[in-house]
Amino acid sequence: MGATNSQTVDVRVTDRKSLIKELCLRRKDYEAMQHRYATEDLMTQKPTSRIAEWLHKAATRDPKICIGGENSQVFMEASLLPTVACFLFGGALIRCFEVCPLWFVIYYKTLDQMFSKIDLGFKQYYGQSLHLEYARTDWSPVHVAEAGIRIDRILIARVRSDHVGHCTKVAYEFEYKSGQLAEDGNEPAETVKEPYECAFKFDTLTKGRSRNFWIHKDICRFHGDETRVAAMQNITPVLVDDRIEIAVNLFNAMGLVDVEKVRWRPLEIFPLQHRECPIEQELFDWYDLDSFQSQSVERLQIPDFFTPQLSHMSTEYAGIDVAVSRTRLRADAQGVVPQADRILGSRFEVLPRNSPIILPLKRVGLQHDRFTKIQLRQGDTILLYISQGGKMT
Repeated sequence: MGATNSQTVDVRVTDRKSLIKELCLRRKDYEAMQHRYATEDLMTQKPTSRIAEWLHKAATRDPKICIGGENSQVFMEASLLPTVACFLFGGALIRCFEVCPLWFVIYYKTLDQMFSKIDLGFKQYYGQSLHLEYARTDWSPVHVAEAGIRIDRILIARVRSDHVGHCTKVAYEFEYKSGQLAEDGNEPAETVKEPYECAFKFDTLTKGRSRNFWIHKDICRFHGDETRVAAMQNITPVLVDDRIEIAVNLFNAMGLVDVEKVRWRPLEIFPLQHRECPIEQELFDWYDLDSFQSQSVERLQIPDFFTPQLSHMSTEYAGIDVAVSRTRLRADAQGVVPQADRILGSRFEVLPRNSPIILPLKRVGLQHDRFTKIQLRQGDTILLYISQGGKMT
């Protein structure tokens, strides 16, 4: 399994919501303030008859003995709250986290309990090659015409050395709760729906080497990208002992996922392949700035915007109607890359060469998935492509 041990890393500190929960619990034991049935004083002896047993069972659920601390409500009792949370799922549920620290802690703990089946299934299927270190629930806004929200179960796992030199596919199938989709009422009752599938792929590389991946930023005139976020390599390169972040989506514009029908699929292994930006397949001849500027009407510049964290190594240009630059950047100085958020639409951070990092995986088939911080190591290389120009139609 490898001769060296992984460096310890607290994967919780990367998430603001988990940190808020910990800070709240340091202030007070809010979990002890949750409503519960105080059955200690009911009956110390066991019932001697069936009727007495029924009465005793009913007494343990008497609303009069359901007590809790300040700001706690009866419906927040541990056996009731999952049903309430399922009913509120979406924007209304997120509003509950904003009421007070007690509500934040209790609702967060309830979601952990509701989604524990997903965590357990991941361990059963992938525990040998992917060691699950932490799981949390996250939510973020969806950038659509009307304000939307997505809720995910985030699994953070350490990559072991079982499949070094291979591409690994992790996938799960799921179904939405009945009545969630608009077409549910229009289909015959006997129709059997195939479950949906979400898949993630990553390349596992040996520990200690540098990673290389591409980023493509499209600023052409003939279309607009409202998010202004650069597309990143679909299949992420990962080193042994790095952490990967897998997002199991549970709520989106389509509705609420049925947690009981989330099922992991067996791990799939593929040969390692060379990864290149798809735009490379359309371009062949690359020139330096002076040679290319003379044959282009675009105002070009060398995209050296990210120093000192990302050092500029070289820039080449190609294209006819659309001018494309290909810039090689190398991660050198530690720290947050200040201009990355504005220019690329994502936060980048350079960590020490031997530091373990957390890498969010993108779902297969998506250009953009979650907007998260991208961690690099000193020595990693980025190929940055920028497309510009084009005619307005």
